[in-house]
Amino acid sequence: MSQSLGRGLSILIELGDGPHNLDELAGKLGVHKTTVLRLLRTLEAERFVRRDEHHRFHLGARLAALADTLGRPGTGADVRAAAAPHLAALNEATGGAARLVTGPPALLDDLERAGAPGRYAAAPVRDATGRVVAAVTVPGGGDLTGLRAAADAISADYARPDAPRPPG
Repeated sequence: MSQSLGRGLSILIELGDGPHNLDELAGKLGVHKTTVLRLLRTLEAERFVRRDEHHRFHLGARLAALADTLGRPGTGADVRAAAAPHLAALNEATGGAARLVTGPPALLDDLERAGAPGRYAAAPVRDATGRVVAAVTVPGGGDLTGLRAAADAISADYARPDAPRPPG
């Protein structure tokens, strides 16, 4: 992977934990502010990040639009369909706090980094090949047994041979 692409993805992962200013991002990435600003400007121009009035950067609308494509036929709608009954049961047990997180594979690959300890717990949802395609999350840690069981059940339903497959 190119260094710039890796740093850009690292920025998106950091912003997944919450908004950051330029100094914070440069410190977390261990690179000079001008390098981070150049990447942020590119990401901002493409709407992958946005800057607020306090000069803090947030994940942008383009990521949400990409995630929304997962709900279209042939692009992963089966993940959400497989998840629905299991999330309903987990939400019953957790008081409505569980959710399915989808997004570009690079953002789902490192669930430990994506889920800040203490803020929420995450368990991967995998396809038949073992690739992470989504995550089930519960804020504040929640019921980890139920969280893992739900993710495993969604993975099993999604990996069924008769489940619809996205192209590619």
